[in-house]
Amino acid sequence: MGMMLAAMQQGISPDQIKQMLDLQEQWERREAEKVFNDSLAAFKAEAVEIIKRKTVDFTSQKGRTHYKHAELSDVVEAVGPALSKHGFAWSWKTEQNSGSIRVTCILKHRQGHSDSVSLESGADQSGNKNSIQAIASTITYLQRHTLKSITGVSEKGDDTDGVAPMDTELGDSWVS
Repeated sequence: MGMMLAAMQQGISPDQIKQMLDLQEQWERREAEKVFNDSLAAFKAEAVEIIKRKTVDFTSQKGRTHYKHAELSDVVEAVGPALSKHGFAWSWKTEQNSGSIRVTCILKHRQGHSDSVSLESGADQSGNKNSIQAIASTITYLQRHTLKSITGVSEKGDDTDGVAPMDTELGDSWVS
């Protein structure tokens, strides 16, 4: 404020002061983005391991499904300390519109820059969930995957992307 008053006393117009402030803000945003990118690179150099602890195993009309995945808490516990160490925090924004659930993960750096990623899906009607459980299941799923996406991490272990390899001993197929 003192600099603005001094500039006005020297005959600099309010429009010129606004232009100078706009330039300063642009410079600060670019600097914050540089720090964000450097910090994200340092985070990615950390040995973050997300272990698939949750086993899913059931038989349906489509056959047997068997795989492991990391729960949201596994992802948070794996990335949280390293993100904090490098000046990051994250939050989620959840929206619901016309039967679709949208979750946005916002990764923020202490210097002010942020980035976000969104995923959207209908409510998870699998199993015996009631309507509220179906919504909560979808939100948790989307939170897990948006946090992994924005940080560029993945779960450790085989991922067959739904292609079930044959178990040569049992003749069963399974999904990982």
